[in-house]
Amino acid sequence: MKILAFDISGTYSSIALLNGNEVNAFTQTHERKHRPEWDELFSRINFDSLKDFDTLDALAFAQGPGSYTALRITASFLKPIAVIKKKPLIPISNLKSLAYEASQWIDSDNASIVVAIEADKTESYFGSFSKSSINIEATAEESVLSMEELSSYETNSSFYFVGTGWPQNIQDNPQYLSLVKPGAEAIAAIAKNELETGKSFDPELANPVYLKTPEYQKK
Repeated sequence: MKILAFDISGTYSSIALLNGNEVNAFTQTHERKHRPEWDELFSRINFDSLKDFDTLDALAFAQGPGSYTALRITASFLKPIAVIKKKPLIPISNLKSLAYEASQWIDSDNASIVVAIEADKTESYFGSFSKSSINIEATAEESVLSMEELSSYETNSSFYFVGTGWPQNIQDNPQYLSLVKPGAEAIAAIAKNELETGKSFDPELANPVYLKTPEYQKK
């Protein structure tokens, strides 16, 4: 199975090519307005955009929550490619991808993982997930929580904590996995699992998820 995956945020751009059991991935951090060009990302993983799309089984991308502009640009770029090439386009939650990456750092076959990604200075995008020996599943609907609401989770010793959206004192929690970072490799791995279920993925339905209305769109 061959899947090309993207995880594009306002502050980093990540691309991964999963080919069987091998993954070629590249991630670059940058200023919000200085995202690398698509061809530059392709070159980092030796992907020829003129001919290699035909060899893919699917495309995948991090659908959010996150930067409104980055999510919209990624979806707008991939949808026409998926339609023209007749490839599935698989949208994956940013929160779930972080939980998946965290699961690779947890020895136990079963664990509860809570993820927080900064939305602004007072709120974070939040997701709760369970790790089993075979999968990562959401245990609650993704939402936006205040720092005060997030603090209530920190006293629960059964959770593993992931993401940069937690209150500052999370750094002292022994179950905070500070080294877990987002990236397209996790997006590709989850997309592979999704594709293997036999589901269909219509590119027209692969839309970004924002959870929070951008400030400039508020009335």
